[in-house]
Amino acid sequence: MITLNNIGFSYTGHTLFEGVTLSIARRDFLAVVGSNGSGKTTLMKIILGLLKPQCGQVTFQLDGVGVPSLSMGYLPQYSQIDRLFPVTVRDVVKMGLLCNDNLWNPFTSKQQDIAIDNAMQRMGLTDMAHSPIGVLSGGELQRTMLARAIVSRPHVIILDEPDTYLDNTSENRMYSLLKELNNECAIVLVTHDVDNALQYVKSVYSLDDKSYVRVQSTENR
Repeated sequence: MITLNNIGFSYTGHTLFEGVTLSIARRDFLAVVGSNGSGKTTLMKIILGLLKPQCGQVTFQLDGVGVPSLSMGYLPQYSQIDRLFPVTVRDVVKMGLLCNDNLWNPFTSKQQDIAIDNAMQRMGLTDMAHSPIGVLSGGELQRTMLARAIVSRPHVIILDEPDTYLDNTSENRMYSLLKELNNECAIVLVTHDVDNALQYVKSVYSLDDKSYVRVQSTENR
């Protein structure tokens, strides 16, 4: 569904990366790895359309037909989430619909409420709907952000180091949820824990040496 062809990006004359070429298939589960400062988060922002590459091209396809964009859900790095912001779990999940307003214009507010309820139930957050995000544990906050990412039923979910600050139990639960979600959409995961991710992902791309390895087949999935 997504093709990156010879992508390069620079900050103030400093080349962050260049020559990035890879494809993300339907129901792919891609792990993007690399050393600190290699540009993993920047590459995710390019895929999301938040940044434009200095060279190369990003193209999208849906059912074999070229399209200008795809619906994407995004879970940012833990450090980018303001836990002091005065919003509830339900408010945060609802933001996932506001970011895809064009997708929901034909739907009623009742249908949006149903989508929010379903996403929270799926993430085990129903009893926390009215809790402020500041009181959540690391695992609960990550599940809240993941509910926000999936509520619009996106074609692709992008997660930037979602396993940071999670204990082993929360991390295993998160990967189980992602494996389930992967039956419905493609997942792109930036991670520093390659060994654990290899149990779940289908392909790995390293920004350090521009290598791409298929771990599991995505055919018939």
